[in-house]
Amino acid sequence: MGYLSRASEFPHDNAEISGGAIWICDDVTGPATPQLAPEPVVIEAQPAFEPVESESFVLYFDDDACADGPVDIELSDTSPSVAVFAAEPEPDCADEAASAATVSPAFQHFESALSAALLAQGATRAAALLPHLLRLESIPADALSKEVLLTLQSRGYLDGSARYSSKYRALCSAWCAVLQGSSQDFAACGTTTLDRFGADLLAALLAVPATRSDELRRGLRKAGIAAFGVLDAA
Repeated sequence: MGYLSRASEFPHDNAEISGGAIWICDDVTGPATPQLAPEPVVIEAQPAFEPVESESFVLYFDDDACADGPVDIELSDTSPSVAVFAAEPEPDCADEAASAATVSPAFQHFESALSAALLAQGATRAAALLPHLLRLESIPADALSKEVLLTLQSRGYLDGSARYSSKYRALCSAWCAVLQGSSQDFAACGTTTLDRFGADLLAALLAVPATRSDELRRGLRKAGIAAFGVLDAA
């Protein structure tokens, strides 16, 4: 229990502040006169504060628990616990079915023909990148030279963030579905034939003028890449 002081520290007219004198004005403009409060006001004291003993908290990871993913800290009634979760790769809006399904002979023939054309020009980095492009998989950060990156962007294969453009994604998905045998919808391929699609992609990966596509196209046709499918290699 707490008791208010019998002596106020300043003039006031509120008896709840202290048990001392209160000041009363009989008139709005009249002087204030002190009057003693009739009874001391008793209030209940607040319970004493009990400090909670602090505990040290050290965030560390074992070697086996290290991950590139986010860290979740969960607070329970007793002590905090830390859980580490491996980051799940975000989908790149790719055709996951084409990447996960078994590669058909036609798709493999098409991919091999393009890879051989790149290797014949000494473009080993582009040949290693080709499977990612045909499967619409994420492109490794160090896979592209600046010249090839700018060429792919300027010709509409990648956007400004080095992600596949919607136009290329639709065309690549359509032709890969045909080669995999999961679709016969050639209308989805638009007016671009398979050999033209492959030749234009080769020209961009080689960072050569687009006018060389016809030359590259003739080479692909010799390798069995026709307008609407693949043939046995000549």
